[in-house]
Formats: sequence, C-alpha cells, structure tokens
Amino acid sequence: MRLAMAVASPEPRRTHVPEGLHFAGKMRLWQGLVVLVLVPAVLCGNRRKPANSDRNDSGSHGATSSSHGATSSSNGATSSSHGAASSSHNTASSSHGSSSGSHSGSGGHTTTYLGWDLFDVASIAPFFNLENYGLPSHLDLLSFNTGTGTTVLAVAEDKMRNFMQKLTDAGVSFQNTLQDISQMFVRPLTYDHTRSLRRGDATFDRYMHYEEIVSYIEDLPAKYPDEVQVEEIGRSVEDRPIYIVSINRRNDSSSAEKPVIFVEAGTYAREWVSPASALYLVERLLEDSPSLSQDAEWRVIPLLNPDGYVYSWRYDRLWKKNRAPSSVPECFGVDLNKNFDLHWGEIGSSINPCSNMYHGQRPFSEPETKALRDAMYEVENRTKAYVSLHSFGQTLHYPVLYDDDVNRTSLEELDRIAVGMAARIEATSGANYTVRSPEPFIIGGTSENWAASRGVPYVYTLELRDKGETVFHLPEELIASTGEDVWAAMKYLVSHLEE
Repeated sequence: MRLAMAVASPEPRRTHVPEGLHFAGKMRLWQGLVVLVLVPAVLCGNRRKPANSDRNDSGSHGATSSSHGATSSSNGATSSSHGAASSSHNTASSSHGSSSGSHSGSGGHTTTYLGWDLFDVASIAPFFNLENYGLPSHLDLLSFNTGTGTTVLAVAEDKMRNFMQKLTDAGVSFQNTLQDISQMFVRPLTYDHTRSLRRGDATFDRYMHYEEIVSYIEDLPAKYPDEVQVEEIGRSVEDRPIYIVSINRRNDSSSAEKPVIFVEAGTYAREWVSPASALYLVERLLEDSPSLSQDAEWRVIPLLNPDGYVYSWRYDRLWKKNRAPSSVPECFGVDLNKNFDLHWGEIGSSINPCSNMYHGQRPFSEPETKALRDAMYEVENRTKAYVSLHSFGQTLHYPVLYDDDVNRTSLEELDRIAVGMAARIEATSGANYTVRSPEPFIIGGTSENWAASRGVPYVYTLELRDKGETVFHLPEELIASTGEDVWAAMKYLVSHLEE
C-alpha cells in the first residue's frame, strides 16, 4: 500500500530589509565579508550524519524515502513523492529535521528537512562562504547568483531565529521565501510511480531510477550499432560504473577528425533534472536528428556522480556531493565541481570535509573527476565545445577565458552564442533563460573553468529549470520541457560554432 499525504502549500514570508538600507554591488561584497565575521557563531552544533549507502541498488525500486515532484504551481507549491512513501518523512527525531528509518535494509538516518526554511540573502556566495567555518547540520547553501548578488540558503528551524538576528545585526537584507521545505518532498502520488520500465527503455514522464538509467545506457550500442559507443571511463567511490556515450557515425572515414561536443551532467546528486536532460539529449540525437552526428561527435556523460544520485533518492533529497569518506568519520563527500585542477582550493570552496563545498584533499582526488579528466584528454585536441548541465536558475553562463595563449575565443563571441541559445530556448518552449556575465573572479576547481583552461573554445554552463521555486524538486511534467530547452540550445550551439 502506498502512503499518500496531502500537505498544504507553504506560505511565503515577507522580505526583511533593515531600515534605510540600500544595496549596490560594492555594498553586497562588503556585507558578505561582514557576515563571514558575524554569522559563524550561530552555526554551532552537530554535523549532519549521513548513513553509508547500501550497495544493493535494486532496493531503490521499492519503498523509498526520497521523492520527486509531479505537479507545481507558479510558486513551487506542489510536487509528489516517489514510490511508496516512508513514514520516516513525517517523523522528526531531532531538532534539525533528521529522522531515522530503514531504507533498503541500511538502517541509516534520513534527512527530512522538517521545519527548514528557505532564505534569499543579499550577499555574494563566494564571500558569504559560511562553509569555510564548517557546515553543520542546520544550514545548506543551495545556490547563488552573482548577477543579482543573492545567495539561497536552507536553514534549520532551531537555528533560524539566531540566523536572522545575525543578518539583521550585520545590516544584510534577506527574504524568508519558503516555510518548511520538507512539505515539497511529501506529496500525494499522481500515478503509478512503481511501474518498472522494460530494460533499455527511457522515460521522461518521471525521474528514472539509477538502475533504469544504467540499463538504458548499456543497451544503446545494441539499438544503434552504427552510431553509438558506450564506454566505462571509471568507477565511483562505491564502485558504480561511470559511462560516457559517444554518438558518431563510425562508418564515416573522417570520424576521427570530427569536432567533439562534450556534455557533462549529473555532477551534483540533487539536480535530478540534469541527468534526465542529458538522456533526453541522447534520445533526440539518435531518434530525431542523426544528421547532427554527421558533422560532429557527441560525447555525453549522463551521470558523473552515481553514488550521490542513489543517496539522494534513499536518504537525503538535497545531497550534493559524492560519497567519499573523509578524515571526519561522520562527514562524507567531496563537491566534485570544486575538485578540478584550476585555482583548486580558492574562492567558493572549503577545506572542511563537513562542508557541502569541500574541495577534496587535492585536485582530481576523486575517481569521478579523474574519469571525466581522462575522457577529456582523449579528445582534447578535437573538443570544440564543453557544456555542463546543472540546476537550478534558468541561466546560461560562460567562464572568463583569461589566458590568450591557451584560449583565444573572445568574450564577445561567447556572449553572442549564449544570447542566441537563450533566444532559441525561449522561441522553442517559452522558457526565459538569462545570460549571466562572467564572474569578476574565478570560482576554484570547477569543470567549466578547467575545460576553458585546456583550450576548449566554447564552454558553457546551463542552469536548468526552474528559478528556485521547487528547490531542485522540479515537477515531473517539466522534465521533457527542460530536455527540450537543452535540445534547442545544443542545436543552436552546433550550428553557430565558428570554423
């Protein structure tokens, strides 16, 4: 029997702006630095204690505590739970919203986020980097936008009052945008989520289980023997395969000289729409536009972080990192997008293993980032474009290409193509994507900056739907539409690359 719970839509709170306070870009930076000094005192307490993942992947098909969205209003008020909802979603065993329950026989702790609220804070995240002081169990940095100078944070109920007081004392504006984000992860089922796919099939009507993703990828060469190669480029921390899908008409004698379009997805575990969109791209390339593989070779990593993806379904819907153990026994995971070898360990990352921005012990310390690196090295001289798929925000941005000896693509050219991709998306689906100007600083250890430093001429990051209303829990009816956004952008990119 599936448990279906109707939960009232959370009411947003209002903005708090200290009297007489006005913001400009320089002030945001100053305020971020002030908060670095004043806020960490609030953030004391026990760290979140994630359980070790169970290696029996088949268990995720049955009852699970993770969920995925099915319906949504414009303010992100509704979504639906996945599979048979566990009662552990509803029973909090601690003040920071963690509840115990047995999931696939692991007996681990499940983080429910009961009572956590969402905040928009008027400060730039790399300078509002609380994680450098240790990310405890009661605060999670979800995203930031350097264009607007805002940071999105989730804060546990028992620390909320002190957190808001410290922001007020620092003169930092904030908005409490959503109450009790756990309500987004416990919703009535709208149709039979437990229905299994046939091996090798894909669906974009719901989020796919890890095993379904793997079976789809592994069956591609049999379905498209003249177009697809699937290669295992590495194994994850927990020994799951990391696959790359190469789409290329191999009977073409010039295939070894074709330019490569390299696509990375599924780096952050909680961004479920990222691997879904990568698989949608693969499907469209093979079913609808094989001509796009005549003049270019596509190399797609649909799920770089399989361990984190599985963990986000079972134990913690907002889990971000991989599942590497650390020097702190109760803290797991490395932020894979801070583990690349360019300005590693600098702005925007953390030395603290308990932070969700922990950059690892050294560049490429993680098997997942090593796998991507080595796959890139194989085609580095032919790679014309590198695209990283993330969520959320509906933005499209590119790095500052700072070394003319390595990369001569002008910012004007990058911006021209980015604007064209955004326009094509809007013309296709009506979704509005904002082209973000490059940050005036380099975020340490990211894949996009690393790819640009290797001489890839066109490097872009697409932050997919939505704009934060559903906290990574994008409703399922928007999966295909988001895939169409990626498809429209990729077609434009390929057709406008300079020779």
